[in-house]
Amino acid sequence: MRTTPVRWGIYAALGVLAAMAILAAVGSRTATLRRLVVQTLADRLDSHVELGAFSVDIFPNVRVTGAGLVIRHLNRQDVPPLVSVDTFTIDGGLFGLWTRPRRFRTATLTGLRINIPPGGFKKRQRSDVEASGKGATPPGAPPAPEDASASAAIVVDRLVAERAALVLIPRRAGKEPKIFDIHRLTMEPLGRGKVMAYEATLTNPLPKGLIETVGTFGPWHRGDPGGTPLTGRYTFDDVDLSTVKGIGGHLTSTGNFEGQLDRISVTGETRTPDFFLKVSGHPVPLHTKFEAVVDGTDGDTYLNAVSGTFLRTSLTSRGAVLGADGVKGRTVKVHVKIEDGRIEDVLRLAVRSEQPLMVGRLALHADMDLPAGPADVMDRLGIAGEMAVRSVRFTDGSAQQKLSNMSERARGLDPDESTESVASDLRAKFTLARGVVTVGDASFAMPGANLQMAGTYGLFSEMIQFDGTVRMKATISEAAGGGVKGFFLKAVDPLFRKKGAGAVLPIRVRGTRKDPKFGLDVKKVF
Repeated sequence: MRTTPVRWGIYAALGVLAAMAILAAVGSRTATLRRLVVQTLADRLDSHVELGAFSVDIFPNVRVTGAGLVIRHLNRQDVPPLVSVDTFTIDGGLFGLWTRPRRFRTATLTGLRINIPPGGFKKRQRSDVEASGKGATPPGAPPAPEDASASAAIVVDRLVAERAALVLIPRRAGKEPKIFDIHRLTMEPLGRGKVMAYEATLTNPLPKGLIETVGTFGPWHRGDPGGTPLTGRYTFDDVDLSTVKGIGGHLTSTGNFEGQLDRISVTGETRTPDFFLKVSGHPVPLHTKFEAVVDGTDGDTYLNAVSGTFLRTSLTSRGAVLGADGVKGRTVKVHVKIEDGRIEDVLRLAVRSEQPLMVGRLALHADMDLPAGPADVMDRLGIAGEMAVRSVRFTDGSAQQKLSNMSERARGLDPDESTESVASDLRAKFTLARGVVTVGDASFAMPGANLQMAGTYGLFSEMIQFDGTVRMKATISEAAGGGVKGFFLKAVDPLFRKKGAGAVLPIRVRGTRKDPKFGLDVKKVF
């Protein structure tokens, strides 16, 4: 029993000595860890690293805290830092502090900002083409990855960042960067130079919506961040298309992607149950499937194949969505093709009236150009193409009756003795600019007659201005229906008979969509 106080005294002395040793070790470890953090980040990211405050606590668990972390590209002073972090905390066990590599459970970041510079995708494309056939890497192939077996000084099992930002720095001078607000990001493991799993929730700036994605990232390519491998799947939900001027609706998109940061292959689909152009305001259900390549360093998208359906019409397209110098937004250039659609579906999208002007089977191919800028979509949209509409019938009963009467008279028949509702075929070249459709070389064929027309139609004003000719099978006197009136008109038949036709009449159409006025262009007769 007498030895008990002595024994406790020895234990206490040893405890004090152990504590002093640990405190001394912690002081040494703080400097060592600071150096290792800077060294690891510099080596892994091939960058210059700056670190402000840094401290290490070991009771009750190891906790490393820091602030003012800035990671800059080597030899790149023309772009913002690759990564900046306001504050960070790294948690782990005491055993992990003495292992090799040093191991921690979690790193928590606040104020994370990742700036992705313009990558080498287009530059590598050119060099690959120039070097093809000379033992070079095949065009489109990613550069060789980092050595995944390389040792790491520090390993973190899980990284968590909230309220962060991903910034894509544009390649073009004067172009604003594209910023994605990241609500939450997790990655694991961190620091081994291997593939990392990630989960992220972020907001797409335009059109505005929430993206949730999971996948893999890495290993990091130090010399060319744009060559870093990336895979995953995504959900783009609750997308408000009205954030793009001139269109509206609520879109949901899902898909998969793989590749590298500056060349990401994406396959997916979109569903918009209420898509509309504001020029008409008529919602239609729109469904698309697409294959695209995205340059993740600046957001340029190359549409390899897009198929879409709305109402009873299907279309295909291909093209690109590209940034523009000195202008906010992106320029869209696509070629659109409709093989067997419905003209009434297209008119419902583009024309304000509740009832489309005509119905019929539509074939169309056109080049669409939507320049970047803040103006309404319909003020910026330009389209040039050709279309053919078969079995055309006008939805307005009066207009269709006038057309049927014209067809009857053009064949020398009496409209009063026939109730036939004729169908026509329309072919035309057209352009759309600033909300005005200009039609040229339009051919409108019906039984007994053919109309050649050219003119304009205003999508906003609904004003019509067309001029052309009607080539009829019947003569003027035959079209008048015979009788006394037809007898006297025989005298003018030679005036209108041209190139084998019974009669060729110059006509003009003026007015509005609701009240078109058809008339003979008397000046052209003589």
